[in-house]
Amino acid sequence: MVSGKVSNKITVKKELGLILPKIDSIFESEPAVLRTDAEPIMIVGDIHGDLKALNFIIREREEIDCKNILFLGDFVDRGLQGTEVLLRLFQLKIEDPEHVFLLRGNHESVEMNIYYGFFEEIGSDQKFLSRISRTYEKMSVAAVLSGHTFCVHGGINGTGSVDTIKKEESFPYLWNDPSKRPGLNASTRGSTVKEFGPDIVDGFLKTNNLKRIVRGHTVLEKGYEWWFDGKLLSLFSCPDYVGLGNSGAFALLENGKLKLFVFGTRQEQ
Repeated sequence: MVSGKVSNKITVKKELGLILPKIDSIFESEPAVLRTDAEPIMIVGDIHGDLKALNFIIREREEIDCKNILFLGDFVDRGLQGTEVLLRLFQLKIEDPEHVFLLRGNHESVEMNIYYGFFEEIGSDQKFLSRISRTYEKMSVAAVLSGHTFCVHGGINGTGSVDTIKKEESFPYLWNDPSKRPGLNASTRGSTVKEFGPDIVDGFLKTNNLKRIVRGHTVLEKGYEWWFDGKLLSLFSCPDYVGLGNSGAFALLENGKLKLFVFGTRQEQ
């Protein structure tokens, strides 16, 4: 049984490797900040190698007949099926690049993959990890939906314009977190990570004429959490993350409003 799983993982890894040039080409053609006015659109938080959760979300997409879907990053690590998740997401993107959008998360990085599971999952293959890291670097960092909703994996880095965001300077947008403390402050995640307060959110929204921020990055008991009087929504779409028993959630943006869908660990495969 174990050998069968290993054999299947090798096959999936090979399939993933074969489509990397195609997905690279698509990611290269997309800007650091995606912009789309398409509604309705599903917004999905961290998946973390949970293929069961991803398959459930894809079925829900079909059930509610929603063409457009945006993933906020963190596709691998922690869970056991990051290779399968990446393959499925990249296939979806290749099949329908105008309606499927993938943002980079902080776990779309070599440094995180080495310590949190994906490197081991791919057989500690340095060459493969190096290759896929080049794909990570081509991914978009954020998205603006319908001109009013800013989507990103981690957070913001001040009150400046979204037009200044670059793929090669993505770190704060992949890592930063909201905080009740005003200003930009040091984070428990590390010296280079910042926490941004309500005043920073207000300034950022005003500068860019936006209504709200939607982000992932943080495990949440209910799968979602509202901040700052509805100006920021945090989503997490991996239920029972590392055995914590949390729910997962995703959002649907339609007619300018967000509707939340919460799910647990009992969704069918």
